Amino acid sequence: MDKRTFFTNRMAALILAASLIFTAGTALAAKSVNNDANLSKLVLNVSNMSCSGCISTIKGALAGYPGIKDILVDIGSGKTEVYFNPDELKDVSKIEKAITDSGYPARIIKTVTPEDLRKERDMAASKAEYYIASVSGYDIARADFTKELNAARQRVRKAYGDDILKTAQGRALDNRLKAQVASRLIEEGILLQEIKKSGYALNDARLNDELETFIKNSGKTENEFQQSIKDDGYDYAYFKKRFETRLLINRYLDEKVLVGASNQYEKQRMFASWFKNSQLLAEVVYYDKDLENAARNSGASANCCATK
Repeated sequence: MDKRTFFTNRMAALILAASLIFTAGTALAAKSVNNDANLSKLVLNVSNMSCSGCISTIKGALAGYPGIKDILVDIGSGKTEVYFNPDELKDVSKIEKAITDSGYPARIIKTVTPEDLRKERDMAASKAEYYIASVSGYDIARADFTKELNAARQRVRKAYGDDILKTAQGRALDNRLKAQVASRLIEEGILLQEIKKSGYALNDARLNDELETFIKNSGKTENEFQQSIKDDGYDYAYFKKRFETRLLINRYLDEKVLVGASNQYEKQRMFASWFKNSQLLAEVVYYDKDLENAARNSGASANCCATK
C-alpha cells in the first residue's frame, strides 16, 4: 500500500458506502440564516430522509406557519434546524407534529433562545480564524484544512495543468474541493470522537512499528519517502500525524466495529449502520460559513424519492 492509497484507504471507502446506502450524499437546504436579533432556533432529529425531495416535503409541511424565517435540513446527520420568531410561534410542538405528519418522524432535541443563538454566532465568528468547524467539541484546525486543500489542488494541477483552477470551471472545481476536504475532516472528527468515547488507543511503540513497516513496504529509503511526501504537497511532520490518525481509525474499525463481518458487503453494511448512528449523535457546528455554504451546494442530491 503506497502513501496515496493510505490517504484514500478503507475508511474513506466505507464512508462512501455509508452515504450510498443511507443518503446518496449529504444534502442540505436553507435560505441564508436571518440575523434577526429576536430569532430562536429549534433543533430536531428527523427520520426517513434520503434525498432532496424529502427536503422539499419537510419545507412544504412547514409553509404557512407564522414566525418561521429559515429552515435547514441536513439529510446526512438526520437533523433539521428551524429558525423562528418566538413572539409569533409560541408552540414549537406544532413543528414536530407537522414534520412527523408529512411522513418523517421528528423529535425535538433542543430549543436555542435568541440570547444563546447570539452567543453561538459570536463564538463562531471568533473561532473561525483558527478552526473551520467543531464536532461535538472537537475543533477542526484551519491549518489542517489548508494543508489538505493545498494537496488536493496540487493533485488537480498535476493532472490537468497549472492554470486549470484559474478558469471558470476550475473555480467551480475549487469550491467542490473545499467542500470535499471539509466534509472529509468532519467525518473523520465524528469517527475520532466515537473512538475517544470508547477509550480505545494505540501505544507509541505500535504506532512507530506500523510507520516503519509502511515506509519499508513503499520500497523507498526514509529520505526518499520523505521527499515523495513533500512532492505530494505534505510536510513530513503533518503526514506522520495523519498516518497515526488514520491508523487509529482503521484499527478501531477492524477490532471494534467490523468484527464478525464475513465479506466486504457485510463490512459496508455494518459500518454504514454504525456511522449513521454516530452522525446522529454528533453535533457539527461550522465556524466558516463560506465552507458551510459550499458543503450545502456541493452535497445536494439530484435524486428524488417517490416513496419512503
